[in-house]
Amino acid sequence: MGARTFMKAEKKSPAGQWLPCLCLALLSCSGCVSPNVKVDQAIGNLRAGNDPAALEWSEKRKGSIYSKQLAYLDTGRIRMLSGDFLGSSTNFAAVIDTVIEKTETGPVLKMGNVGAEVMAGTVTDDRTRPYQPPAYEFIQALQYQMLNHLFMGQPEAAAVEARRAVFAQDAIAEKYGKEVQDARGQAQSSQSNQLDKVDAQMQAMAPVIEMTRSSFENGLSWYLCGVLFEQDKDQANAALSYRKAWELTPGNPVVQRDFLRLIRTQDNEAFKGLVTQAGVDPATLARPSTEIILIVEEGFVPQRQSMKIPLPVGTAVLSIDFPVYQAPAYSPMAVEVLESGNSLGLSALALSVQSLAYRDLKEKIPGIVVRNVTRAAVRVAAQEVARAQGNDGVSAAVFVVSAIATALNRADTRAWYTLPMVSHLYRGGIAPGERTLELRNQANGFVTRFPVTVAEGETRLVWVADLGGNARVATASLNGKGGPATFRVCGSLQAGYPPVTLPGGPKTLYGVNTH
Repeated sequence: MGARTFMKAEKKSPAGQWLPCLCLALLSCSGCVSPNVKVDQAIGNLRAGNDPAALEWSEKRKGSIYSKQLAYLDTGRIRMLSGDFLGSSTNFAAVIDTVIEKTETGPVLKMGNVGAEVMAGTVTDDRTRPYQPPAYEFIQALQYQMLNHLFMGQPEAAAVEARRAVFAQDAIAEKYGKEVQDARGQAQSSQSNQLDKVDAQMQAMAPVIEMTRSSFENGLSWYLCGVLFEQDKDQANAALSYRKAWELTPGNPVVQRDFLRLIRTQDNEAFKGLVTQAGVDPATLARPSTEIILIVEEGFVPQRQSMKIPLPVGTAVLSIDFPVYQAPAYSPMAVEVLESGNSLGLSALALSVQSLAYRDLKEKIPGIVVRNVTRAAVRVAAQEVARAQGNDGVSAAVFVVSAIATALNRADTRAWYTLPMVSHLYRGGIAPGERTLELRNQANGFVTRFPVTVAEGETRLVWVADLGGNARVATASLNGKGGPATFRVCGSLQAGYPPVTLPGGPKTLYGVNTH
């Protein structure tokens, strides 16, 4: 996808004199890459409390030939944020069921292979390739599907989704890592020079990428699987899930406590060694009889930008568009949890979706380099053949076609942008009854409050999606001892976003059957 080709000047025909000028005009008009304006508008509507407007955008995209799956993900996310958990579940299922196929011998994962797709779609740019959710987005959809079922009062269905999430993450880990290595090896063997130059331009993403060890391992999803398995009396699988979560988020004290507490039921000797190594008092691992599990999502994941990178292609040097993340590593809020003014503790980072997204792009760069350089090489070769024929008209026409293709082709910046930037986790005991939970951002002092009713002996899940401008809060009982699920819109803990000012307050889908 070249922007400019540097070659020896030749005598031009009249057509050859004006056609390059036309091409340069096209190039000058296309020098800046338009941002994802409609995505920004949808996110802005969510922050302003105008959910129907955001939903209209995602629903319309379902008619897209190339981005249909992405539209279902965005629609599922928007409906979930708006309290329409049934509608959200329906949309996520439309994606999940195309990836996990039920067969007579068990489930089969049908996810696009990184290595097999390296050379796919070399005629046009990557935006005309049908969008297939990458591993991190698919696992996130499964995680949200677990929550949807809990908010719909269906813990058994949530446990089924947890088992599918375990199957999917294990299956992806078994094959995806090797495919990533194979794809990079293939690119190194054919376009090592170009790949090295593109990798050098991606170095600014390194601090974010280093926060995770792979794009397809989600510590919070593993933790939720452990919670649901433990509630289902499946301590063996709960212990395995908590272990996975702990390996991915070793600095999270909530995950560590639950891992140590469950490993004790499976291997007491290993438990003794681990608590000694961690310096944890076993007495502090006892689970309260009445408790809350709090998940706080923060903001929205950054968007990919299109960057031109000069690369040698044949006898030319071309500026080729590549997707890149430019936002620096995000600093999460420090959220203090309080009940009626009394501090219960701090939440801890459980997941960086930003890091998963950045790493996913890095893993896909080898295939993108191969496809882009192949397209550019075809155009360079066509120009050289036309010049060799000595026909100025043909040469000029080929030049025009190449320039127009350059003007129109752009990097594929599609991704699931309604996902959060990060997620926090807190778990702790609380006195039963009608309580007022407070969340306080220790950096700016912002506080948001909402009521929570917890029954004696209940484990209550509290999910907070802080969008900036407002926050969505849903609660549900994990063990059936409490009241029905709740949903409300509260204030945001983030600075820099105006509060909702719509007449009548936020417009959500909660309680409205609109799916």
